[in-house]
Amino acid sequence: MSKTSLWTYSRARLQLIKSNSHHYNWLFLPGGPGLGSESLKGLTEILDLPGNTWHVDFPGDGSNTTEDDALAFSCWSQALIEVVSALPNVVLVAHSSGGMFALATPELEAKLCGLVLMDSAPNASWQQAFNEYINEHPISDIEALQQLYINNPSNEALKKLTIASTPYFSTDHCAQQMKLLMEHLPFNYKSHLWAAKYFDDTYQAQWIPHTALIFAGEHDHITPLSLFTESREFQRENILIREIKNGSHFPWYENPEQVRAVFEEFEARLTKIL
Repeated sequence: MSKTSLWTYSRARLQLIKSNSHHYNWLFLPGGPGLGSESLKGLTEILDLPGNTWHVDFPGDGSNTTEDDALAFSCWSQALIEVVSALPNVVLVAHSSGGMFALATPELEAKLCGLVLMDSAPNASWQQAFNEYINEHPISDIEALQQLYINNPSNEALKKLTIASTPYFSTDHCAQQMKLLMEHLPFNYKSHLWAAKYFDDTYQAQWIPHTALIFAGEHDHITPLSLFTESREFQRENILIREIKNGSHFPWYENPEQVRAVFEEFEARLTKIL
């Protein structure tokens, strides 16, 4: 099919990836920030969801560049509200920091049919756990690349740092595949730096979804599933929490079969509830 693109008032971008006759609109929001929705291509390719599948990019994120990416990205909250308001019967599917942006936006609650949180977190505590893991599992090149990025930030510097960090977000089995993916992503360091300065340290979920699927890879060292399983607020009847066996931070690469299965399980429950 030919690609259809929509832009909201604040220049958030929606790209139609797949379509069938069902009424749901599945909106896939990437993490990073800075990676772009292309980072979710491997996921949307393996799913056969009822309705329309869209890739979403905030203004100033990924390849959705603007005249001032940092300024444009700073309006992420309004952009996200616009995105989920642009189409009917929306299910928001958000990865990593994308899920954090979703949970930090309580206005979404009344606008969504359902929410899928993939390898995300309910608050900023994920940083402490991840930093502890990094200290226990150092990578020789990381410190120098991190300093280069701090001293002279650029898309290329962010890409090199991310590729060197592959062992932190991938299993050995998929490491080369993940490096190849990162090589071809449209990194945007300005949105990454904005989030690091203004969002990451203070993030706290502002609402609890009524109907949701939450999953993470068994070996996700960045945002482990325990962040949600140990939170009483997220233990609700209509919230499915699933661990993806052998998976890491992008678990659809290690275990596509189970990822497809949990989406099917959630879609069946979603249809029953609605």
